[in-house]
Amino acid sequence: MGFRPLPRARRVGLALALGLLAAGAGGIPAAHAQVAISPPPETVGEEPLAFEAAPPRPRLSLAVAMGATRDATGFPDGAHLVPAFLAEGGFGDGFLGMDLGAFSSSAFGRYTGPDQFPIDRLALDAFGVLRPAARYHRDDQRYRMRVLHTLAVELGLGLERDGTTTASGTRFVVHTGARVEFPLARRGQPSELRVRLAVRRAFGLYTPVIAAGPPGSTVNVSVGDSLELFGGLAVVF
Repeated sequence: MGFRPLPRARRVGLALALGLLAAGAGGIPAAHAQVAISPPPETVGEEPLAFEAAPPRPRLSLAVAMGATRDATGFPDGAHLVPAFLAEGGFGDGFLGMDLGAFSSSAFGRYTGPDQFPIDRLALDAFGVLRPAARYHRDDQRYRMRVLHTLAVELGLGLERDGTTTASGTRFVVHTGARVEFPLARRGQPSELRVRLAVRRAFGLYTPVIAAGPPGSTVNVSVGDSLELFGGLAVVF
């Protein structure tokens, strides 16, 4: 059995196909080698990006305290101790900070003498807090130094409402005060629980007069200054 030769046209086409296949197979390694030896892109003049760390935020504080105010307003026999409440919040635990405070006292109804006309006080204060020793050996974490760093004085302004259930008056005051705190947490903690002892004294810029007493026997009571002592808890974070 013999083989018939392919036509001339088919032989030419087959030869061209084999030639193209051989040329392609030979070009692949060359292209691969060209890619492999290509130099990396130049980075001359480029500098790495630098990110600056954000400054730490000032520490915040919240405090609640109970105490007493030494108040002589409405008492002909001198000052009496009246229960008082204090709430404060602020920012800044270093040399200088800023606080907002709310103060209230409750005297009306506690003293019922015929010649006693006590008043209740409600005040909102905004004041700066200065800690003179905050920068003194700041890295010293001994307990006595931690207490010393919290010693502060306060100065600011406030608005006070004074009155009874039937009459009231308001006055602007100069807020003064002082405080010291005793940390309860171990040193180095991101947040601390402290015992705060504080004193507050508000000096009125003027003296309101309130009409007190039952109908028919009204007595004009001049609102004077008072002195408050507090003890409570503060959280610094």
